[in-house]
Amino acid sequence: IRIMIMVSFIWGNIIFKEPAKSQIMAYSAVWLIMGGLYGMSLYSTSDWVDTDHDHDDREDTTNNDEDEYNFEDEEQDAFLNDNSTTSSTSSTSSYENESRNPLANSLEISSAEPVREKLPPGKGVIIVCGKTFQRRNLGLISALLCGTWGGSCLVPMHYSKGDTGGLGYVISFGTGALLVTIFIWICRFFFMVYKLKSIKEGYTVLPPFHFRVMWLPGATAGTLWSLGNVGSIVAVQQLGQGVGYPASQAALLVAGLWGIFYYREVTKPKTIIKWFASAFVTILGILLLGYESGGGGGPGR
Repeated sequence: IRIMIMVSFIWGNIIFKEPAKSQIMAYSAVWLIMGGLYGMSLYSTSDWVDTDHDHDDREDTTNNDEDEYNFEDEEQDAFLNDNSTTSSTSSTSSYENESRNPLANSLEISSAEPVREKLPPGKGVIIVCGKTFQRRNLGLISALLCGTWGGSCLVPMHYSKGDTGGLGYVISFGTGALLVTIFIWICRFFFMVYKLKSIKEGYTVLPPFHFRVMWLPGATAGTLWSLGNVGSIVAVQQLGQGVGYPASQAALLVAGLWGIFYYREVTKPKTIIKWFASAFVTILGILLLGYESGGGGGPGR
């Protein structure tokens, strides 16, 4: 999210030359927002996750002198085990298509853990399309790509003509998302057909839609996301790319409140206080960024 905010602000402030009362104060506001969001994400971690990490740290400290492994050799050994371990675990997996064909998961991300139960940070590896990546490196690359594309997703609206900006841009945006999703599924289907040499098998190994289970929660989540996305588009139109889109990322505030008060994911008073302090910093940054906006608006104004 922090990368997304900075990318969006750069688009608005540097590329589109959106006015600001003070460049220094505007950048300070962006840093306040990013710092506040980081604090909220840090202090919204579930208490049971923290307990597990503490327990794992104690185990690793206790067994550090007793168990010394060459982790690079273990990672290599893990890949040399072929599919013997995968086939044994797939029988107990909830995904039946994986047990039907070992190639069913060839496009999905899976972790290959060495024989040892616990690994030091950064020692895990991820398999993507048959290629191995360090878990940390893949995570950093994914976060960078997500932030870059996410912060740029409303940039094309600046080049729309006539009354196609703002609310008129919503239909075009939704249609593009639908077409891209269908295109990705088609590409995956043909990839599996190519791998399995069978159209029927290629279709069988595709992940099921689970319509009966997911139609209500899935449709509700999609509706809420779409409404929020409409708000983001209107915010960019009225406030500009550099102000409107970063301010709309304060959705983490609402998500954090759900986690604290409804799901009870965080119960420690000190952690909750730190979360609200971070939320205050985020709100302060949003208000400051809105104040420093030159009021020129975004596309379509």
